[in-house]
Amino acid sequence: MRLNRRSFVQTAIAGLSFRPAIGFATERETLPVRHLLQTDNSRLAPLSETANGVLYAGDRTIGAVSASGKHLWAHSHGAADPAVFRPRPTDGLMIVGARSWLAAFDQKTGDEAWRYAARIQTGVPLVAKGTVFFGDGHEIVALDAASGSELWRFAGIPDTLASYAPAASDDTIFAGPGDGHIYALDIATGALRWAQDIRPRWQYLRQISVADGILVAGTYKEFLAGISLEDGHKLWSFNAGNFINSQHVADGAAFLWSPTGWVYAISLASGKVRWRHQTTDYGSGAGNWASVLAEITSRDGHLYVLSMDNVLHDLDMVDGTEMAARAVPEPVRHAVLPLDDGSGFAFPTTSAEVLLTGSI
Repeated sequence: MRLNRRSFVQTAIAGLSFRPAIGFATERETLPVRHLLQTDNSRLAPLSETANGVLYAGDRTIGAVSASGKHLWAHSHGAADPAVFRPRPTDGLMIVGARSWLAAFDQKTGDEAWRYAARIQTGVPLVAKGTVFFGDGHEIVALDAASGSELWRFAGIPDTLASYAPAASDDTIFAGPGDGHIYALDIATGALRWAQDIRPRWQYLRQISVADGILVAGTYKEFLAGISLEDGHKLWSFNAGNFINSQHVADGAAFLWSPTGWVYAISLASGKVRWRHQTTDYGSGAGNWASVLAEITSRDGHLYVLSMDNVLHDLDMVDGTEMAARAVPEPVRHAVLPLDDGSGFAFPTTSAEVLLTGSI
């Protein structure tokens, strides 16, 4: 079965999760509920965690709750447009925002430190080296994280959008905006170091990250690529057989789910398949997962994959063996956060609550 990303997302949202019904187990153990906390929102972005608590941002308010289930504070974010980006913590602040604005708030009180209004449309931010990097229209912008003052901006090709977060390595920022190029920019000045036109091969890049000395990038087409940090040339590419919604990079591998029915672990060193775990047998339908839109995440050797039927799957990161699967006890948005203390998970529910569960 071959799907483009738009048709997949539209169908998934409509409730069709590309899961043959035959043989699918409808009953399973459920994660224990520890706390279910109201937030005075109707919709939440994915959650983050720092030493100051689990941070949330929604259509009306931002706030923090403790892993033990206490509501620490809540504060209006003061914008008409809902916050949609996962909070990015930095030096006691949390960076939140939407397509029309970004703002920094104190992690302990919610007091506003600064606010940025988009010229065109803001993209997902990256926080690195005391700086917030993000796209605004066709430009890459750098703001001082503490004050919000503009440090520099770099212009790509007009009438395109830099929607995905940049990536950082040492003194270089890498950006793959929607104009079909990879840009390597000086982290302090925004000066161009090199650029590569990748339109003929991949059209444009989506999610990117730096790990083990290479740039790991998902492309608009169905390829995952390893790219040289020195000049942008291709080191390897992996054909996932269909679009890649996102990839999780950890422990020398990139982990991704493909609508062809597999979770893959791809070696960052070679681009070869380290292992794969079948999630969907389109022939028999036996034991199939629902589709996956949530970003994959990991902790302590466990790979966590949340499928669209609210089931959390726990795979061994070494060989891909599924060690457990538990139903999430409330309808949740497609995001999962393993808690740092190992006590369980945090989820944003579809009713804009923060759900804290026990471990799997």
